[in-house]
Amino acid sequence: MDVAGFFLALAAILVAAKLLGELAERIGQPAVLGELVAGVLLGGSVLGVVPQEGLPGDALHLLAELGVLLLLFEIGLETDLREMFRVGPASLAVAVVGVIAPFGLGYAYWASTGHSAASALFVGATLTATSVGITARVLSDLGRMATQEARIIIGAAWSS
Repeated sequence: MDVAGFFLALAAILVAAKLLGELAERIGQPAVLGELVAGVLLGGSVLGVVPQEGLPGDALHLLAELGVLLLLFEIGLETDLREMFRVGPASLAVAVVGVIAPFGLGYAYWASTGHSAASALFVGATLTATSVGITARVLSDLGRMATQEARIIIGAAWSS
């Protein structure tokens, strides 16, 4: 892929994300849902517009990581630390349940189907992974970042 192809793919990403984000908002959903759908459509599993390998893939990966960093920084700017400490015990409880329950259930299911303990541990650990960036973006899109529930969710993500 040459430079022009890279910028064409980048333009397709931005246009598709914006259009599908707007469409999602028009049907009452957070914009991030449409943006995720755009990523699935343009990614390797459907249209293959986004380069996955080589220098163009590495450059887009770097831009994606930068986007996540900026998203989390923006959420940090919107977070009131004093309010986060007020919901500390509830956040800790949500974090513990949010890690132990998926891990335990994933491990138990995988082990019960005859797989090794090591692979059951891997499956359990995989199920505990969450995306605080997406959760925070949805809450922000819905204008709910100032609610106690949002503070508990974000606090739980910090705790886990």
